[in-house]
Amino acid sequence: MSLARAGYDTHLLVQLSDDFREVEGVRIHTVGAMARASLGLHLGRRLSRMVRAAARAQALGAAVYHLHDPELIPLGLYLKATTGARVIFDCHENNTAYLRQKRHLPGPLRAGLTLAMAGMERLAARCFDAIITADVGVAGLYQSRFGARRVITVHNFPQLDLFLAQPLDPVAQPYDLVYHGTIPRYHLEIAFAVAEELRNRGVRARWLFFGKCPEAAWAQSELARRGLEDDFIIDPNLLPHEQVAARVRQAKVGFIPLPDLPKFQHNIPTKLFEFMALGLPTVLSDLPPSRPFVGDGACAIMVPPDDVAAYADAIIHLLDNPELRRRMGAEGRRRVEQQFNWQRESQILLDLYAELTHR
Repeated sequence: MSLARAGYDTHLLVQLSDDFREVEGVRIHTVGAMARASLGLHLGRRLSRMVRAAARAQALGAAVYHLHDPELIPLGLYLKATTGARVIFDCHENNTAYLRQKRHLPGPLRAGLTLAMAGMERLAARCFDAIITADVGVAGLYQSRFGARRVITVHNFPQLDLFLAQPLDPVAQPYDLVYHGTIPRYHLEIAFAVAEELRNRGVRARWLFFGKCPEAAWAQSELARRGLEDDFIIDPNLLPHEQVAARVRQAKVGFIPLPDLPKFQHNIPTKLFEFMALGLPTVLSDLPPSRPFVGDGACAIMVPPDDVAAYADAIIHLLDNPELRRRMGAEGRRRVEQQFNWQRESQILLDLYAELTHR
């Protein structure tokens, strides 16, 4: 939408059930309906979507093709070779590290996919006109590991009009802690352990998790086994992006329990800045990517990853001190208003496009 507002004729090719619509000046085209990801049964469907995307992309005759998915790197190479257009790959995370931690995949398959991903990213780094990363950690990997020609960091900071529209005045907050976005099992496991630790200390916290939850059935059975059903709401229904802020505001404290895995040594959790924008102090893992933003403790409490007692200490400290929550929340919001917001960050993207298109 930032590109469209700047005057670019902007098209988005995406998985949808129906074809063509326009949102905020962005023309949206479908390359096939969304289906559950699978390496087996849906491989043919994936390939047909790729062929359809290639045909639609070529027909558009774009000056710049901007890819947001690593499996589209071969499509980018094809477009680069056949159209002469500029090509950008937008890398959202440390993809090879993410593949290595997918323990549900057989070891040999996981190793093979990791090698293939590294090979594709090396080609992208050396053939495409620019690599965009969401944090400096992944940018460093592209420069040191893949020898990238051009790397630009564009942080995924929140949009002021969505998040700062929520007032800082007190609202009904039926929940003590909130987590939103994709909900992996390892985040739930640490949350359940922290909830048990709080109970052992006489604190009954109310938790809200909402977003995509691949293991929702396991989560509900685990809550029943631990006797925590009344403490947690886990809502796997997806909300429109513009409704997320109001729901997050139903809680007092944001919670980001990232484990100490290679992927999280290079990725900043986007929800941290959304919590800050909404005036919520945050309890999160003490990992390198987040330290430059909240390591001073003024708007968040960082604790050692997987340290259940430390998480519980930080949560109790915040829940017992409403005035401290108010001060920390106000400081987080101030930082987003002044610096960590999309309105400022989008200028980096616009500068790159102006350079590539000679505008």
